[in-house]
Amino acid sequence: MVSMRHKARFLAGAMIPVFLGLSQTAHAAEAAESLATADAATVDVGAAEADAGEEIIVTGEKQETTLQRAPLAITAIGADRLAQSNVTQLIDMNGFVPGLTVANSGSFVRVVSIRGVGYEASDNLSAQPGTSFHIDGVYVVSPYALQQDFLDLKRVEVLRGPQGTVFGQSATGGIINAITEKPDMAKFSGSVQLELGNYDLVRGTATLNVPLTDTLAIRGTVQRYYHKGFAVQTGLAPSYGRYGLDDADRLSTKLSLLWEPSDSFSAQLTAQYFTADENGAAQKHVADPDPDPRRISQDYPNKYQLDFFLAYADLRYDLGFGTLKSLTSYQRTRNHNQIDVDRLNYASLGAYDVQPYWDNGVDAFSQEFNLTSNGNGPLSYIIGTYFLYQNLKQDILEYKGTDVSPTFNLILPLTFANYPYNLDYALNSRQKRYSYAAFAQGKYQFADRLSATIGLRFNHDKFKSSNSTLFDIFGPTVFAETSESALTGKAELDFELSDRNMVYVSVSRGYKPGGVSNNSTPLLVPLTYKSEHVWSYELGAKNRFADGRVTLNAAAFFYDYKNLQYQMEDPVPYQGGVSNVPKTRIWGAEAEAVVQVTDNLKLDGNVTYLGGKLVGDYITLDPSRAHAATVAAAALGYGPFDAYTINLRAQQTRNTNGNLPPKLPKWQGSIGATHTLELGSLGTLRSRAELIYRGKFQYRIFNDGARDVVPSYTQVNANFALTPHDSKLTIGLTLTNLFDNAGVASRYSNPFGSFTTSDMYIPPRQVIASVKYDF
Repeated sequence: MVSMRHKARFLAGAMIPVFLGLSQTAHAAEAAESLATADAATVDVGAAEADAGEEIIVTGEKQETTLQRAPLAITAIGADRLAQSNVTQLIDMNGFVPGLTVANSGSFVRVVSIRGVGYEASDNLSAQPGTSFHIDGVYVVSPYALQQDFLDLKRVEVLRGPQGTVFGQSATGGIINAITEKPDMAKFSGSVQLELGNYDLVRGTATLNVPLTDTLAIRGTVQRYYHKGFAVQTGLAPSYGRYGLDDADRLSTKLSLLWEPSDSFSAQLTAQYFTADENGAAQKHVADPDPDPRRISQDYPNKYQLDFFLAYADLRYDLGFGTLKSLTSYQRTRNHNQIDVDRLNYASLGAYDVQPYWDNGVDAFSQEFNLTSNGNGPLSYIIGTYFLYQNLKQDILEYKGTDVSPTFNLILPLTFANYPYNLDYALNSRQKRYSYAAFAQGKYQFADRLSATIGLRFNHDKFKSSNSTLFDIFGPTVFAETSESALTGKAELDFELSDRNMVYVSVSRGYKPGGVSNNSTPLLVPLTYKSEHVWSYELGAKNRFADGRVTLNAAAFFYDYKNLQYQMEDPVPYQGGVSNVPKTRIWGAEAEAVVQVTDNLKLDGNVTYLGGKLVGDYITLDPSRAHAATVAAAALGYGPFDAYTINLRAQQTRNTNGNLPPKLPKWQGSIGATHTLELGSLGTLRSRAELIYRGKFQYRIFNDGARDVVPSYTQVNANFALTPHDSKLTIGLTLTNLFDNAGVASRYSNPFGSFTTSDMYIPPRQVIASVKYDF
């Protein structure tokens, strides 16, 4: 068998001829919009249709520019390109963007990392992601909402590196912005698509665009998505039955209204809703006795429900010298989970650990005003203000025991007299966050080929929190709050070596606010934790050669990362929270490319190298050692809250100095080829094949041997699409994970007492046939 190291070398070596071709940004060249001249109309360009030399328009830092003239690391992937590879949500994007790693924390939280900066405190309610996800520029507040499916997309833009100036949520890792299609007043149009596949997959999507008047149009999209579970839950009692995990049962809808009464004013109102009612993710315990990765020996049925609603208003007024914009949003997220915490069969272990519910709720309101310059003068700018309010709640109930037929009953108000014999933990957490910001960024062209950008942002964040453990019978509700301010921004200098070659150098600072831990009586974990700060130093180049048929974009960077927020264990079980690793260093290099070999054949690829370490002595409690201490104390007859157990747990520390940062694959990337073939009277056949490689990485800061190492995997996909001549019909066939590789997508070690480690796998081989009709 070829080792993962050899695979990484093979991938890097295979990329060399592609990069020597010096092509355009890998997937962006295949997916966004094309602009032949400054005055030309923008046209959509799909993966196969993009011609060499076409300019790709991206929004970037909230000002439209061409991809090759944007002096930052940015990738744009169009809707057609995503559909070719069956990329339906964020976690499917592994391998398609340099430095991007998407994993799960537990079964219901997406952990998105860019260049190793992400979300290491995802089990805490107040902690914010380091990479923020946006829809049409609106920050999606809840990390639970990142489970939603993409819908009615035009493209997805990924900005890598700290974004501390113009975006609503200042980010230490980067920004992902899903840009959707707008209503069109020019014509009545739409599409209907049906997809069928193995695992009884059925996905139906319908879109309709209706011009109501010359100034008013409406666009709506609905999608229904279902498939059976990729894995089966085998350890259930007969009363529960046997059913699949990693299933899909989802409904997505979007409705948008655009009004343009004049050339100077437009108003777009959009609402979208996503709901899922599923059995939940397949998380296979690393000690599961069944060797089959798609068979899970847990004994308590999973349940996963998500409801997400987002509404926003985008108002724009052209003042001549600039455009004034107001972006207002409201969003509501409700998430219910029922979990087998130990993820094993208690009949074989003589114990059970279950959560009848882990419920999360987020309500948020945001308002942004900004003024963006118009015209082609030497100065371009954007200035604005931003406000965000969040109301967050989390409720957890957990039972442990050894009886064969457990009951999970609770009577409120809870007292010592009616305390359930197996009630182990309960949390009721309520938090509010207020965020205020003012920002300005300007770019000035000093000479024909030399420009500089300066940006500055003032941030102020305030948290208010109340945490109640076990319904306050062991102690009162704990109230806490934090208040902090920070300055962030960027400075960048770019120089055009020629009309098709540019280099840039930048310094930027990102910020992620601190907050309050979800605990009430910790012994060592601080009740509040500090904000994160990342200084980024980046050198990049964007190039075109051979009349635009080959292009290369590349960047190298170094991060000075302070106060990395992570999930810290406490000597008192279940009283863990968030703390900060003082210093981290991350460095790397990345490139993405496309070569237009012939008019009918295009090669593309991307590769990323990442390195880093935790710097300086930092002593913290290791959850795996603490769990082992709890088990050892129990063998001597001590309970988890006895002084002996807590003392023993407190001694299980580890120095993180020199450890690798989490979510940091040393190598990752992809290679793809797209071919177009004319089949005479039958039509046009477009074929694509791609290989994706993601290297191994450490899942947590503790680097706890094999437990924390998420192994590498390789995935091969293929897609074929036939479009008959003079037809609006497209017939497609998509094959993902062609060799049915059971690659580990993510690993999760449950903190705060239970400490079960489980793997989540990439989807197995899928074969999906589709028929789409555009009108």
